[in-house]
Amino acid sequence: MRTSSLWFVLALASCGKDQAKASEQKPAAPAPAAAPAATSVQIFVNDAPVGTIALEQLKTWPRLDALVPSSARHLGSWQDLTFKASNAAPLHQPSASYPDFVPALFPGDDGKPSFALFDPVELAKHGKPGAARQDDVSEIRIKLSEGGHGQNEQGDAADADPMKIKVAIKTAKGESVLEGSKLLAVPREAPPGEKDLKGWSLATLLKTAGIDHYEKVLLTDAAGLNLTLEKQDLDPATSVPFLKLNRQGTLRVKVYRKQGDSWQATGDLRGLARVEILK
Repeated sequence: MRTSSLWFVLALASCGKDQAKASEQKPAAPAPAAAPAATSVQIFVNDAPVGTIALEQLKTWPRLDALVPSSARHLGSWQDLTFKASNAAPLHQPSASYPDFVPALFPGDDGKPSFALFDPVELAKHGKPGAARQDDVSEIRIKLSEGGHGQNEQGDAADADPMKIKVAIKTAKGESVLEGSKLLAVPREAPPGEKDLKGWSLATLLKTAGIDHYEKVLLTDAAGLNLTLEKQDLDPATSVPFLKLNRQGTLRVKVYRKQGDSWQATGDLRGLARVEILK
């Protein structure tokens, strides 16, 4: 009886060792394969493919609305944006939610395609994304609003580069040109009575162009419309002509006038093209 028990114990021990050895020799299950990194971005409008953007093209930080057919370029008509991305989150009515921002693609921190809404100046400078950033993007779907809603709203695609803006400056001494790259390098300020709006006063633009003394100024936009500013219109205590880079990539001019304890924006030139010092 004792001998049989001993053999039984030895058999159990041997079996346990064999099982452990088999377990050690069993190959580990392979780790799940990582999702391949996006090498291009496919763009759809109302579920129809309209283009594919390669990584190389992202080096220019293209605006998304400049990459779709002209019939879909009005930002006000974009009802929804959906993405295939590492942090995908839908974006509803981007123009209404972020009226001063523009959509663009750019190379992310790891070189993969990224999307975000940008302040136009930051986009021109390849700077900081403003909102709704999506990384490792491989697909963007744009759903347009039904019935053409938003077709007449501002925000058409801008093919022009704000860095290449040219404002002609005329004085009694002659003519010169202030380029957008020089103006965009100047820190922006807020107009009186505003907090979130950023741009430059006319005084800042003229100082950047090397002009310090003036009493009468004629502003002309790209359409040939004029705005004459007299001495009282140039007194910063009561009137501040102000410029802002708009979503079309041009300089929009408004004049902020003090009325009682508040400031009201009046006048409107879109696409400032020329400044003439009359006096």
